[in-house]
Amino acid sequence: MYLIADIGNTRMKLAVFDKSHNPLYFNVNSYNIRHILSTLKEVKDNYKIDKVFYSSVCFDRNDIFVSSIKDVLKKDVYRVTYKDVKLKGNLYEPKDAVGIDRLLATYASICFEGYNKNEKYASIVVDMGTATTISVMTSDFIFLGGMIMSGRKTSYKALSSRTSLPYHEIGPIESIPNPLNNNTKDGIMSGAIYNTIGSVNYGVNEIKKNIKEKYNLKSKIFLTGGISNLKLLKCKIYPYLVMQGTYFNMVDKKYGR
Repeated sequence: MYLIADIGNTRMKLAVFDKSHNPLYFNVNSYNIRHILSTLKEVKDNYKIDKVFYSSVCFDRNDIFVSSIKDVLKKDVYRVTYKDVKLKGNLYEPKDAVGIDRLLATYASICFEGYNKNEKYASIVVDMGTATTISVMTSDFIFLGGMIMSGRKTSYKALSSRTSLPYHEIGPIESIPNPLNNNTKDGIMSGAIYNTIGSVNYGVNEIKKNIKEKYNLKSKIFLTGGISNLKLLKCKIYPYLVMQGTYFNMVDKKYGR
């Protein structure tokens, strides 16, 4: 079995995979060392882990993860980088500057959707985390790029820090909020969500038009990340795309170039 981690800016995601790209176990936590150790102990007690892989966009968190793995699971850890992703091409400059999460998520989306050389398409992956990214890869595994915008919490914190408006912690959001609010707290939180919705929808539509004009390709859209459960776009939702990208590149290698 394989333990695969996605080290993000504010959260760490852990999943256990075996012979399928669907995880047997999934856990999300902040960088609380007690929580991390407790989670790893749960994994150790319930699964026989053979190898550990992780990808990271927050390098100062890597040592916490690696040392915890060695303490609890007594395993070596392999960090997945852009060189491990089986791309046919990468138009990003410089090549290693693109976030590994963006490469893995778009790669996984194509593995799920399939590749037919007679029906080439572009995969657009919207990942809603601390930063909201829109990333594009062609179905023959050429990464084209995309755009980066602030996530909902990042926008909210920026608004509070640069104005006299109060800051309120945004907890889990299960549904799209009411657009008409009669208090400051709900007004700010609602604004953060609708700001994300509007930006993402407009950004995706512009990217689709650009892809059609420049490459004459149709686009398929995928949603992943923190608030993908809100179904902000009419598209397929895959909550584990980054970790599944690691699985497809490091374990199930029949996909890709």
